[in-house]
Amino acid sequence: MSTEPVNKPIRVLLVDDSPIIRLGLRSALEDYPAIAIIGEAGTATEGIAAVMKLKPDVVLLDVNLPDKSGLLACQDMLKARPQTQVLILSSSDSERNVHDAMTAGARGYLLKDNDGATLAAALRNVAAGQSVLDPTLAGQVMNLVRNQGTPSAAARLNQLSPQERRVVGLLASGLTNKEIGDQLGLTEKTVKNYLATVFTKLNITRRAQAAALFVEAGQTGRA
Repeated sequence: MSTEPVNKPIRVLLVDDSPIIRLGLRSALEDYPAIAIIGEAGTATEGIAAVMKLKPDVVLLDVNLPDKSGLLACQDMLKARPQTQVLILSSSDSERNVHDAMTAGARGYLLKDNDGATLAAALRNVAAGQSVLDPTLAGQVMNLVRNQGTPSAAARLNQLSPQERRVVGLLASGLTNKEIGDQLGLTEKTVKNYLATVFTKLNITRRAQAAALFVEAGQTGRA
């Protein structure tokens, strides 16, 4: 049993077309009192309606839903309630799905074979505004970085200074602001200031969007 302290629970909505998977997720998270499952949905339509009604902190969202792609549903959910964060939980390790999830505005992407502790930690990080990427997907994402560059994304990143590109590169690797600061010898506040400038230059609002641009541009983690 977890002994983590209970303050304000993270309100989580489960969206998956399989009742058995939803039951398994509830069971996996029941030992974590800081995580509160406030509702479930089996389709994208039900999930979007539940976001508007229940106002969750995080949606745990499957990619494959019967009525609409989970990635399109992610976009609709964020339009309906921008304060809500989305964590994709999928059985697919497709690098394209990971890329598309970040482009859609998801905060993270995990595979369904993770345990409850990993899932709970990911939910906490996503609720705090951090990006999360399943460690086993790093190779696929780096392959996409090497092979899927686009001129438009590269042109947008060319607006950034070398240091700003370093910050975005480390962000795209899944590091937190503190970890980025440790890598570059910066304070966490300075990293936040860099990211604020980056978001303004790129006309974006989410860390995942910056990471997706970095991947699209075929950049590496070093400027």
